[in-house]
Amino acid sequence: MLVGQLTAFLTLTAHTFRSVWSNGQLLEIGLAFSLPTLAILLAHELGHYFACRRNDLPSTFPYFIPAPLLIGTLGAFIRIRSPIRTRRELLEVGASGPIAGFLVLLPILIYGVAKSEPVSIVEIDWGLPGGLLLMKPGTSLLMWVVTRLFHGPLPTGTVLNLHPFALAAWVGTFVTALNLLPLGQLDGGHIFYAAFGRRQWSLSWWLLGLLALMGVLWPGWWVWCIVLLIIGPRHPPVLYGRQGLDSKQQVVALICLLILGLTFMPIPLDIVPILP
Repeated sequence: MLVGQLTAFLTLTAHTFRSVWSNGQLLEIGLAFSLPTLAILLAHELGHYFACRRNDLPSTFPYFIPAPLLIGTLGAFIRIRSPIRTRRELLEVGASGPIAGFLVLLPILIYGVAKSEPVSIVEIDWGLPGGLLLMKPGTSLLMWVVTRLFHGPLPTGTVLNLHPFALAAWVGTFVTALNLLPLGQLDGGHIFYAAFGRRQWSLSWWLLGLLALMGVLWPGWWVWCIVLLIIGPRHPPVLYGRQGLDSKQQVVALICLLILGLTFMPIPLDIVPILP
């Protein structure tokens, strides 16, 4: 069974709950996925939280959003209770979360990929109408490099059966890249506005159009385009926006751009037919 690759769209019913908690193997697999996933999300939000504390910005503690579908959570967030004053504050608050989350997910990814096993996709006739589909997590540049280091190039017809830690790192990778998109009030939007000021307003529409083009590869990007249109692709101004970034802060912005390049997946979730 491809534990890391085969995804069942189950809801959290009483039967599912009893099945997991009464089966030691399932419980071990679940905890091996959920605990590192929550650690990555918590590190991300704590990065924001402590940046707010350093800049005397009142904020809440991190909140997790549970969900009875898919991975069990819709992520986490903090609420900042006062306006951000300068672009330098905005950069620190926006960049601290993705950097903290990335530092936590990196060792989880390395360990998980090292423990994952390459397996061949075998066609099996289950007698199901329309065949059987394999939902394959996408590959970022970072995942590709780590996979090559531990397993070399995978032959055609072979996939990496992800260890639960690697699957958790995939979730963290997707969340990190999504948050670093330089649009709206995403972390990337904060960083982009901190670096370019109100020039972000005109560039945001071009970036949103580029994201819409990515929807040809993965229709899920169109959903995020709609979300960003609702919340607005332009970042709201800070109170005192004339002061730009110094050289050290520009390096921080470039580090975030590098993290985006390493974690972005053009196709975050691929569907591969494994039955004729």
